[in-house]
Amino acid sequence: MKKITQFKWFIFVIVVSIITIATDSNRLLKISQSMENFADVYRIINDQYVDETDPNQLMRVALDSMLSHLDPYTNYFSESQMVKARMGAIGGWDGIGVELMKYGKKVVLKSIIEDSPAHKNKLRVGDVLQKIDETVIDDWTIEDISNSLQGKAGTKVTIEVLRPSTDTITILTLERTKVTKKNVPYYGMLNDETGYIVLTTFSQQAGANVKDAFLELQENHNPKQIILDLRNNGGGFLIEAVRICNIFLKKGLEIVYTRNKIPEWDRSFKTINESVDTKIPLIILINDRSASASEIVAGALQDFDRAILLGVNSFGKGLVQNTKKIGYSSKVKLTTAKYYIPSGRCVQALNYKNGVPICVPDSLRKEFKTNIGRIVYDGKGVEPDVLLKGKENSALLTALLEKHLIFDFANLYRENHDSIVIAKDFQLSDEEFNQFIAFVGDEWENYKTKSEVALEKVQNQARKEGIDDELSSVFNQSLKNIKVIKKNGFNKNKNEIKQRLQQEIVSRYYFMTGQVENRLAGDDYVNEAINLFSDMDKFEELLKPEKSNNN
Repeated sequence: MKKITQFKWFIFVIVVSIITIATDSNRLLKISQSMENFADVYRIINDQYVDETDPNQLMRVALDSMLSHLDPYTNYFSESQMVKARMGAIGGWDGIGVELMKYGKKVVLKSIIEDSPAHKNKLRVGDVLQKIDETVIDDWTIEDISNSLQGKAGTKVTIEVLRPSTDTITILTLERTKVTKKNVPYYGMLNDETGYIVLTTFSQQAGANVKDAFLELQENHNPKQIILDLRNNGGGFLIEAVRICNIFLKKGLEIVYTRNKIPEWDRSFKTINESVDTKIPLIILINDRSASASEIVAGALQDFDRAILLGVNSFGKGLVQNTKKIGYSSKVKLTTAKYYIPSGRCVQALNYKNGVPICVPDSLRKEFKTNIGRIVYDGKGVEPDVLLKGKENSALLTALLEKHLIFDFANLYRENHDSIVIAKDFQLSDEEFNQFIAFVGDEWENYKTKSEVALEKVQNQARKEGIDDELSSVFNQSLKNIKVIKKNGFNKNKNEIKQRLQQEIVSRYYFMTGQVENRLAGDDYVNEAINLFSDMDKFEELLKPEKSNNN
């Protein structure tokens, strides 16, 4: 009987193996046929299409289109794009220390890195780049321009820039150096007891830099509590997230693990060093632009009941990408796994079908528990323990940003003021705010808000249906009301606009560090965190097992 059972099991294994081989064979046949069809179409287009085609461009469009049907994080990178992506992840590169943007047909310096060659040679944000090594760059792409400005440290590049505010042209020869963007642009004490550290990206050394900031605060100020700000931090190196957790968690704890399509590639990441401080009260600030590595840090510290999360739901990116070489120094970056934090949950908020995001419905979300039994859920990013009301930009501020009016006014302000007070004390006066309103002129009233665009669509539809005459009075009154609202926009949204203006102006003098310092006094998230620290009974209550993180 036992032999018969073993024989049946043997036959079952054989059948499954045959089915698997047949399935794989069928899949390989489909791939082969598809590739052959694609090659034939590609060849015919290049040989016979009526207009001249660029084979590289056609192939790039085909690759991008194919990958777009998977998810937003699976991409093809050319050699130059790989260099740029690597620089962003590492946080440093060889160059002159500028970031560029297209402004109409002009190429403008969007930001300047502190202590870089561009900074030391008195270039300013808003300067227009016109020539590189005596070559006019009007038809160049941003990518080509960036590549030309970068180069081995010690080499030189000559640029011609126009300063619009004075209409002066300057020619400079700059020596390229190693340029590094700070991933911790600011840390300090908010009051006698509260230390504050802001992390903007998980580039290389992020863990070491956060640790150094924390140790310096401990040595010089002995804080009683810490705020770690991960708002607007889109992530980076996963290992840096583990290292940051290790500052506050003991050695040997699993912080994150990945599950791949190929099980042999699954990986687990644990803390490997002794912690710095496992007791100090900790609040982490998150928002809807805190993603990936930020969610690992926030979620892991929440799962170990080591920190209180304050803010709004994080972005929800629990996917892991890896790059694969595909020849000619190009690579494809593709999603190969999902990551899971200590409670076992995945923070991924969206599934993708043919490149289209599909929200995870509440009915499919699973319940998990933190180390001491607090209830947490998967499927919608990391949910804060203290939920704050998210605030979107007003239509007016959106318009001012889209039209670069705040950017332009800050450049003009810098041209007319050689210096300002220290960053944290800088305030825009009412007179200066009125100057900004005058500077904006009719731009705001001519800007079409989403409400106006939507109303126009309804009008057009009514016209098609032949009922526009009956509704004309409603449409006209609605447009008049919108105009009145727009006219009062600067008074209604004065504080919001002033804060953004102040930070933009401060950045012209004190860079990103100054922006953070200027923001802190009126930062609702920071003030809420300080208030929570002042009520330790409430703080400790949030860390009790019966307390859910859905507040």
